[in-house]
Amino acid sequence: MTDVLIAGAGPTGLLLAGDLARAGVAVTVLERRAETSNLTRAFAVHARTLELLDMRGAADELLRTGTRVAGLRLFGRTAVDLSRLPGRYPFVLVTPQYETERVLRDRALAAGARIETGVEVTGLRQDADEVVLHVRDDGGTGVRRAAYAVGADGVRSAVRSALGLPFPGRSAVRSVMLADVRLRDAPEDVLTFGSTGDAFAFIAPFGDGWYRVIAWNRARQLPDSEPVDVAELRETVRAAHGTDHGIGEPRWTSRFHSDERQVPRYRVGRVLLAGDAAHVHSPAGGQGMNVGLGDAANLGWRLAAVLRGGVPDTLLDGYHAERHPVGRAVLRGSGALLRGALLRPAPLRAARDVLLRAVAAAPPVGDRVARAVSGIGVDYPAPRDAHPLTGRRAPDVPLTGGTRLFEALRDGRFVLAAPEANPVLAALVERDFADRVRHAVADGRTRTTVLVRPDGHIAWAADDPAPATAHDALAAWTGADHPAPARGAG
Repeated sequence: MTDVLIAGAGPTGLLLAGDLARAGVAVTVLERRAETSNLTRAFAVHARTLELLDMRGAADELLRTGTRVAGLRLFGRTAVDLSRLPGRYPFVLVTPQYETERVLRDRALAAGARIETGVEVTGLRQDADEVVLHVRDDGGTGVRRAAYAVGADGVRSAVRSALGLPFPGRSAVRSVMLADVRLRDAPEDVLTFGSTGDAFAFIAPFGDGWYRVIAWNRARQLPDSEPVDVAELRETVRAAHGTDHGIGEPRWTSRFHSDERQVPRYRVGRVLLAGDAAHVHSPAGGQGMNVGLGDAANLGWRLAAVLRGGVPDTLLDGYHAERHPVGRAVLRGSGALLRGALLRPAPLRAARDVLLRAVAAAPPVGDRVARAVSGIGVDYPAPRDAHPLTGRRAPDVPLTGGTRLFEALRDGRFVLAAPEANPVLAALVERDFADRVRHAVADGRTRTTVLVRPDGHIAWAADDPAPATAHDALAAWTGADHPAPARGAG
């Protein structure tokens, strides 16, 4: 029996598998597809996702595959300026989803994760001790057993269905066309979006001369099973952009509908849901894959702490408490963007453009929008009496010795970062918590000692903490059971 079974080898499942394997957890990924797919719907890798990859040593490799874009164009001349975002990644990386999957798959396999392809989950049962997944593969039917299971198997999640959970929501837009094409006249912008209220079209490059076109025509609301005609595609792009950019014959086309849905619970006993299995959003803002990767980063260290650190499994309840509101906020925000793009009356579209340009031109408001879209602005709730930094995203501060905080997080441990060398705290970590916490000294102007979780959020913070207080915080978060130093010591 493995420790964790993950259904789905998309970006969410692969990042989670890599995190668990890195922590010494036995993890197996079950993927229904028999072969790796080169199809993609996600192109945008936002700043917070790049930070999460940096914490895993994988950001630089992905950066080599794509193009950096410092702003996202919404409607007309309205754009979200990402160049003022804090951190090392003040941009969105445009790269096909299969490149993200490749980087994450290689990392997961190198860490020791097992990936089985051509294995379809058909049902599950669980009790107080284990989860049993019923599966079907080329050899017939069988079962897989684990201490925990995660459904990261997409919008049609078999795991979610087996749990009997509802997936409330609605279809945001139907009959969306997808096509991979070559263009005679390349758009000026890397990411190109246009809309009229009766049509919209989004164009993104693969980087090899092919482009992905995502287009919708209000007058052509056909079932998902209907093929995409190239004349229909050209007409729709021309209506949205004023030109069809010289679209050639597609190498691949498809038609789909986009939903806005969210499961009410991300955890049911020993089974958890992540990514599109837990929430789906409109494609506006390009946040879907990024939110799923945030789910995986939040869940991985929790599962590792429960399975390898002796922490009570109530720690897993925090996953739903923190990530469900994030999914809900993205669902609402992306839905609002989509409905704004589909406004029909010309006066309303003009008023929309004026309002959004005014918002984008006001730096405090524009920066807030950029932080929300990029994921940089995601913070988690903290107890009422906690330090103000608790729950916040930890900035990638420089550390003594020429390293950075995100580099210090790469081994999956918590990091206790102090504002200056503190032999007592260093000795405390070394004596009782070295296998779970790394002690570091921040090379900058700060008065606060922070305990940073493996997902880059601040678990605990204090100004000039007593050793006993620091010990209690470390023990509470890591589960290590060691006697605390005498109160007032140090």
